[in-house]
Amino acid sequence: MSVTFVLALILLVLMVVIGGKKGMGAFVSLWINLILLMGMLLLISWGFSMFMVLLIGSSLVLLITIYSAGADEETTMVSLKSSLIVMLILILVIIPVEHLNFVQGFTVENSEELEGLSLQIGLNFGQLGIAAALLATLGAIAEASVAITSGLSEIMEHHPDMEVNKLIRSGYQLGYQIIGTALNTVLFGFMADFLSLGIMFAKLNYGIGDIVNSKLLVSAILSMLYAFFGVIMVLPITLGLIKIHQLKVINSEN
Repeated sequence: MSVTFVLALILLVLMVVIGGKKGMGAFVSLWINLILLMGMLLLISWGFSMFMVLLIGSSLVLLITIYSAGADEETTMVSLKSSLIVMLILILVIIPVEHLNFVQGFTVENSEELEGLSLQIGLNFGQLGIAAALLATLGAIAEASVAITSGLSEIMEHHPDMEVNKLIRSGYQLGYQIIGTALNTVLFGFMADFLSLGIMFAKLNYGIGDIVNSKLLVSAILSMLYAFFGVIMVLPITLGLIKIHQLKVINSEN
């Protein structure tokens, strides 16, 4: 019995005990997403269009992640729409930034492990970098979107007669708190990744110029900034979709 299997079993037990059916659904979705990501890797390695695989695969990852949250249908649809819109905006941001920074491919620090191996694998490392950067942001985007939409659904349930503008103001107040928590989660994840990288820089006596121009550091910072941008964009887009939905409901009633 491997350590990975034991940890997965412990995770399953804790998620079922604490979350019940929703916890079980989240655990199953975790493995479905893992299988989906492996399938995306295989399709890319077989020569399928990187951007088509990325668009379809990322959309499915968001779909599975959001539906596994177990929210009501309205909350799920708004969260899914806002997440997909943010994903498309991120793609438009990531593509030029990745091309301008030239952080794709292997770094100098990887040269020792790659010595004697061929790098002619027939794949565009620039496109791989774009795919990796986008996939790294999807979890934070879906989490923030579901949290904001669920919070607003609770407000609407307890205050059904609340005016739309007042509801949106309440949504912004709620969203600021959720976004702050999500940004801290992304930041601490970056700090955990940077810990070993920072120790390596110190042990190898890297200068400031070497550190600033290191592919490893720049790619990690860019991934963090992409996630920051995506999480921040979730709030206005989600609230905009909710406002449109509420106005449609009011107009239909009148």
